[in-house]
Amino acid sequence: MHDHIKKISEVLEIDLPSQEKDKSYIIEITKDLEVKIFDLEPGFYFHANIIQLPNEKKEDLFIYLMRANLLGQGTNRSRIGLDMEEKFLTLSYLIDYEVNYVEFKEKLEDFTNYINYWKKEIIMHVEKAKSSIL
Repeated sequence: MHDHIKKISEVLEIDLPSQEKDKSYIIEITKDLEVKIFDLEPGFYFHANIIQLPNEKKEDLFIYLMRANLLGQGTNRSRIGLDMEEKFLTLSYLIDYEVNYVEFKEKLEDFTNYINYWKKEIIMHVEKAKSSIL
């Protein structure tokens, strides 16, 4: 896993993150997006905040997100959830087997694309809720 983290850091032109006590690395993809990557030996686990939990029409949003989570069909087998303080919507993805660097990079790219997609979807939900379309 360390080699994959080293290569992705070079590609993203960021400093190599140090491994935390919980065997995780924090990779700053953009200034607004950090992905925490846990080394599971074998495999890995991605976790990131999507966006702050909106207050508008929460129940409708949760139903929408639960449908996306159903069989992973709207999340590419990732899971949308809440952080421990219930302030942020999060996205998590588990791979419980070893992958080569190319697969790791592709899975990280897919993961970040889903974060960006769901961020836009949630913002649209908030805008619709504010304009009483929902």
